[in-house]
Amino acid sequence: MFVRTCALLTCTAALALAGQARAQTAPEFRLVDEVRFAVLQHDTGVIGENREDGVDLGVEVLSTPIEALRLIGSPKVVAGALVNTDGYTNQIYLGLQAERTLASQVFSPNDAIYLEGMVGAAWHDGKLDVSGTPLEDEWKSHGSRVVFRTGFGVGYRFNEKWSLTATFHHISNADTSLPNEGSNDIGLRLGMKL
Repeated sequence: MFVRTCALLTCTAALALAGQARAQTAPEFRLVDEVRFAVLQHDTGVIGENREDGVDLGVEVLSTPIEALRLIGSPKVVAGALVNTDGYTNQIYLGLQAERTLASQVFSPNDAIYLEGMVGAAWHDGKLDVSGTPLEDEWKSHGSRVVFRTGFGVGYRFNEKWSLTATFHHISNADTSLPNEGSNDIGLRLGMKL
């Protein structure tokens, strides 16, 4: 009886310690882990023709990595908004963003160079179809209000709190409706971990 009780207590303690160790190693998910502020050149013409002008000012929030999705790189939830300074297309967006460290401890013990990729959806307030109208030379025809949003960036993490990312983003409806004149933004994002 004593041996059985000791074995049961040992197994219970081992399971409790294993559960505690797992709880300590599993990071707590936070919906808002980082805030980024952006200054981007609007509708650069990198893919397609440039028609809309101005600078986009933006803010976005990123979550901690979603460990349940580690098979696809433990992406973060990203949500943000861009406002055009010249009154052209503004957008709000939501998606998933994955990040991969290319090098760490490059210039200091806590720095890193990284790549990131984003896929998601955006809602915009731009024009849907200006084909054959006087606005055709000035506005893009996005074809639908909700569009796909993709992007990538190369960044430098100065330390555990601050980062700077050179970024490119593209919105379009991927020919799910016509017309489909996507637009692109290129610029910089300053990130601050909370």
